[in-house]
Amino acid sequence: RLRTCVSSGSVAVALRPHEGLVIGERINPTGKKLLKEAYAKGDTAYVLREAVKQVDAGAQILDVNCGVPGLDEAELLKRTVESVQSVVTCPVQIDTADPKALEGALRLVNGKPLVNSVNGKQSSMDAVFPLVKRYGGLMVGLCLDETGIPPTSEGRLAIARKILDEGAKYGFTKDDFVFDALTLAVSADPMAAKMTLETVKRLTVKRLTDEVGVNTVLGVSNVSFGLPNRPVLNNTMYALAKKAGLSAAIANPLVIRDEVDPDAEAV
Repeated sequence: RLRTCVSSGSVAVALRPHEGLVIGERINPTGKKLLKEAYAKGDTAYVLREAVKQVDAGAQILDVNCGVPGLDEAELLKRTVESVQSVVTCPVQIDTADPKALEGALRLVNGKPLVNSVNGKQSSMDAVFPLVKRYGGLMVGLCLDETGIPPTSEGRLAIARKILDEGAKYGFTKDDFVFDALTLAVSADPMAAKMTLETVKRLTVKRLTDEVGVNTVLGVSNVSFGLPNRPVLNNTMYALAKKAGLSAAIANPLVIRDEVDPDAEAV
C-alpha cells in the first residue's frame, strides 16, 4: 500500500526509506547564472530543456523554484509549473518561501505535489498548513525553528515532533511529511555530515525510546560547499544517507551516484 506519495496528473511516486530517489534540483536559480537569466528574459525553452534533461537522467520528481530578486515570483512560479507539466509527466516539488506564490502554484499543479517547505517556526506552520490542507500536498519539514538549526540530532528530532504535533491539529499524519535533517557544509563544521546522517537514521527508525518513523529528504550537495572535487563528496554523502535511511535526495540527477569514496568518507 502506497502511503507517503506524490503524483502528477498521471504518475504516482512513493517515498520509502533507503530508496534515495532523486528530486531534480536544476530548475532552482540558486547559484545558476544561466537559469536566472532565462527567468529574467522569459526564456521558457531553456527551463523546459533543463526539465527534460533531468527526467531523462533519472529524476523522479522535479524541484521548481523561481525565487529571483526583482522578479514577480508568484506569477513566474505559476507560469513555470504550468510549462514544466506540459513537457514531463513526473510530479513536481513547489519550492518557495512565499505563501502567495505557493497558493498560486497549488491552484495550478496537477496531482499531489511535494511542498518545500514548512519548518518549526510558528509563522511558517500557520502559513503553510492551511494551504496544504485546502489544496493537498506532501510537505517537506525542515528541522529548524526560531532559534535556528539545532547542533544536535535530538534538537532536530524535537522540531520534527513539534511539526508533527502542530500538523495533527489540521488532520495531517506522518504520511503527509518528509523531513529534512538539513545538510551543512563540512568545510565550516567537520562534524556536520555525521550529525545529519545520525538525524536521518533516527528520523527513519522506530524504536520504543525514540519513535518518529518518517520519510526523509536531503539537499546532499550542501555538504561540499567550499571544497574541491565536490561530486565525490556529494556522492559519498548520498550513499551514506541512503544507508542511514534516506528516502529522497534533492540533487543533480546528471551527476549524483551511489558511490562511496574512502577519502571522502573519512572527511
